[in-house]
Amino acid sequence: MTQPLAKTFVNTFLGHAPMWYKLAILAFLIINPIIMATAGPFVAGWVLIAEFIFTLTMALKCYPLPAGGLLAMEAVIIGLTTPETIYHEAHHNFEVILLLIFMVAGIHFMKDFLQFTFTRILVNVRSKKLISLLFCFAGAFLSAFLDALTVTAVIMAVALGFYSVYHKYVSSGADKGSHSLDSDLHLKEKNREELKEFRGFLRNLMMHGAVGTALGGVCTL
Repeated sequence: MTQPLAKTFVNTFLGHAPMWYKLAILAFLIINPIIMATAGPFVAGWVLIAEFIFTLTMALKCYPLPAGGLLAMEAVIIGLTTPETIYHEAHHNFEVILLLIFMVAGIHFMKDFLQFTFTRILVNVRSKKLISLLFCFAGAFLSAFLDALTVTAVIMAVALGFYSVYHKYVSSGADKGSHSLDSDLHLKEKNREELKEFRGFLRNLMMHGAVGTALGGVCTL
């Protein structure tokens, strides 16, 4: 049976990205000309930068280049820049553009490797200080070649995965109630205190990883 044109467009727009992501990009494309007309190019430019950052932070879930390309083309259409300016800047910064293409596109295909790397560090190393140091160095090294925001997102995903497993384990002995990461009320006092300490441990690791990504970004510059 032939699908309606609108449904076909929705299904193929931005590939296999979630529907909420597609709607968010469409909302960006709609509001950008409005901001340009009402607030001027300065505000519209900063809003566009924030939208680009959003596409990068979602690189683990959605391939960022199509959405970023649509935003870039719209920037030309609404008058934030001109094709001549783009050509001039691209000609003088071609090496940087190639690096960015590798960083943004490569991270989409390397997310499993990154998750494996940080998971192996967390599982195999027993010293807390050494784990923190390794997270910092791994974040710095990876963000020197890849997108720092996405490396940070991977670290957060690994921490969330371990927290989910541990929370499910300590919740297995609860008398009633379904397992939920948002609530510790059904846990025993001892398990609740251990879970609180484990959350602090994971926050510490994420902080060291984030510091490492900042150091890697400085090394890239």
